[in-house]
Amino acid sequence: MPKLDEKVIVKKRMAIARAAKELFIRQGFHATSMRDIARRARVSLGNLYNYFETKESIFEFIINDYVEVINGKLKNILDQIDEPLEPRNLRFLGDKIGELVNEHSDFWLLMYIDVLEFRNRHFRKMFDGLAENFRRRFSDKFEAIRQRGDLRVGVDPACVFTAAYMQFFNYFLVEKLFGGNQHLGLSDGQALNFLTKLFCYGSLSSQKLAELKREFIFSG
Repeated sequence: MPKLDEKVIVKKRMAIARAAKELFIRQGFHATSMRDIARRARVSLGNLYNYFETKESIFEFIINDYVEVINGKLKNILDQIDEPLEPRNLRFLGDKIGELVNEHSDFWLLMYIDVLEFRNRHFRKMFDGLAENFRRRFSDKFEAIRQRGDLRVGVDPACVFTAAYMQFFNYFLVEKLFGGNQHLGLSDGQALNFLTKLFCYGSLSSQKLAELKREFIFSG
């Protein structure tokens, strides 16, 4: 490749990645050829190989760029949670996950492509040791919850938080990507209140629940 300004190279790689992403989402990874990508990106096939050696390297470039953005937003969300099993914080988590799914639907579509065509080879790290990651992040908070007697006997707070985190994602992915159309028979707000109640009632002690009885999500 002739020597080009680094900004020009980055701009061209991003343009190729955008074209490839559109094709991958529309027709799948294996059904998309390098020639298809070159045509959509308006570059010659030979020039395309100057920027990406393989089709999978384009897929990985797209995913890595997205993962950096998503991880940054998830970190920002988690940094705002001071009491992970308090209902208001779980409800906040649900709201923010809903925003994340709605704002980055392409990312989740690419994840499903990865599951179908690569057995989740590229996205696997997002889920490896998830509960343990939350256990480390909130270790002091979880221990304080135990010490206060706020948990039901035998309940692992890291598992509860992980299950809530995943269920909020599942809810919005079904609604956004699979045309769920209120699949729980509730509006988004009502569904988040219901799921928050479900996790709180299943994990918090009777005494703690009694203290929270005036919380808005516990009314009615």
